[in-house]
Amino acid sequence: MQKRYKKGIFSWFGYILPFFERAYLIKKAGFNAISLWWEDELEIKRTEMPEVIREIGLDVDYVHFPYEHCNYIWHVEKNMVCKIIDQYSLWFEECIEKGINLVVLHVEDNPQFSPNLAGIDNMWKVVEKAKEYNIKLAVENTRKNEYLDLILENIDDENLGFCHDASHDVLTGKGIFTALKRWKSRLFCTHISDNNGNEDNHFVPFKGSIDWESFADDFPKDYNGMLTLEICASMEEVKTLKPEDYLKIARENLLKVEEKIINK
Repeated sequence: MQKRYKKGIFSWFGYILPFFERAYLIKKAGFNAISLWWEDELEIKRTEMPEVIREIGLDVDYVHFPYEHCNYIWHVEKNMVCKIIDQYSLWFEECIEKGINLVVLHVEDNPQFSPNLAGIDNMWKVVEKAKEYNIKLAVENTRKNEYLDLILENIDDENLGFCHDASHDVLTGKGIFTALKRWKSRLFCTHISDNNGNEDNHFVPFKGSIDWESFADDFPKDYNGMLTLEICASMEEVKTLKPEDYLKIARENLLKVEEKIINK
């Protein structure tokens, strides 16, 4: 029997709607799970979101932490490092109380610091803190893979893995899935989207220029996680497509990605 994956999507997909309505539309479109940005929205607190998702019969794939201060990881000043670790500790506690055990982190946001050994020591502290809460961390490839590479090269821990962002990877690798090739053995979760070859557009797969055959070639055959979209409707799509129609197309195209993976 061919392996099938659960299919998820980020809770925000470009339509300005209440969280409850977006979650219901995602369920109606046939997705199995939702991933969450860990911040409050106008009508709902972040800690209330997992319960809403589960009440309608969906899973939570992962929580994505905000990355506003992620560069503090590479800082040598103790007070700066303590700020980010304290913030993550608070969020870890919130997540585990809500049954969330997978978290996605950015490890750089165009920092002023080069990758350094202080950052490795600091990231070890984050990993150890996450382990106290039985939470697994997935570090995402963004635009400067040297930070991701240094962390994964130096921290070989079962609680630290990789979140693959397909769009980021082809932009940094100039059409080649460099990060996926290197770190697929540590893949915990996915951000699947397409782009025009120049910008991180968050298109639905097959609406841009990504070579999904190549993606399938590089995708790990022993991956046990979900296939999760991180997409955002364009202004034109918002004007011309109902959200339920956009989600229907998104899921259909994610199925096409899955077919390419399982047929390799």
